[in-house]
Amino acid sequence: MRFLWLAWLLLAPLAQAENALTPWTAGPPAGDWSAPWRVANIPKLKAPERRLLEQDGRQVLHIDAAAAAGGLLHPLDLSGARAWSLSWQWRTERRLEKARFATRAGDDYAARVYVLLDYPLASLPFLTRQKLRLARTFYDPELPAATLSYVWDNRQAPGSHARSAYTETVEMRVLRGPEAPLGQWLAETRDLRSDAIAAFGSAPSRILGVVFAADSDNTGEHAESYFAAPRLRAAKP
Repeated sequence: MRFLWLAWLLLAPLAQAENALTPWTAGPPAGDWSAPWRVANIPKLKAPERRLLEQDGRQVLHIDAAAAAGGLLHPLDLSGARAWSLSWQWRTERRLEKARFATRAGDDYAARVYVLLDYPLASLPFLTRQKLRLARTFYDPELPAATLSYVWDNRQAPGSHARSAYTETVEMRVLRGPEAPLGQWLAETRDLRSDAIAAFGSAPSRILGVVFAADSDNTGEHAESYFAAPRLRAAKP
C-alpha cells in the first residue's frame, strides 16, 4: 500500500504536466481561479458574472452574461509546430433566440471557446498585416494574428463555419447547434493544428491562449453556461 502511495506521488506531476492548462483552482469551492487564469473583458461592454462552483466533485466555471460579454483567459506560449488537442466539457441553460451566426447585429453565443494563434506577419495577406500592425500599435501589442472561435449556436448546424462579421482574422466554427440539449454536459475535442490549417491555410507559429466565454451584448439576451475539465495536450510524436 505504501508503495502504491509513493508511486502515485511520483506519477501525479507527470500526469499533470501532460495538460498545458492549469486547473481552474486549487482552493475551496467558489474560490478564486488559479494563476495564470484571468478575466478577459471587452472594453466598453458590460462584463459577465464569472465564478467557480463545485459540481459532482469537480470545479466548474459558471458564466452568467445578461446583455454582457467576456470570459476567462489562460495565456500560453506554445509551439504551433506540434499537434495540440484541446478538450473540454460545456453546457448551457438558456437558448438565445435573437442571435444570428456571423452577423454584427446577432453576434451572440450562449457559450464559446477562443483559441488565440500567432502567425509570422510576413505570412499574412498585405491588408491583414497592415490592419494587425495598426491594431497592435494603438490597442493591444499582444493581439493575436488569428483566432479560432468554437461556438454553441442557436440556429446553425454543427460543422457550419464562417469568418467573423467583425474581422477576417477570426474563424467561427459551430460545434453545437439548435438540436443540442439544454442543461446537459457535452464533451468536445479539437485538433487545433488541423483546424488552424483548414481555417487559415497553415499551422500557427505559436498558440497564445485559450478563452472560455459567453456573450449576449448585441441582442441584449441572457446567456448562462458552464465549462469543465479544460485540457490541452500535445499529440505524441
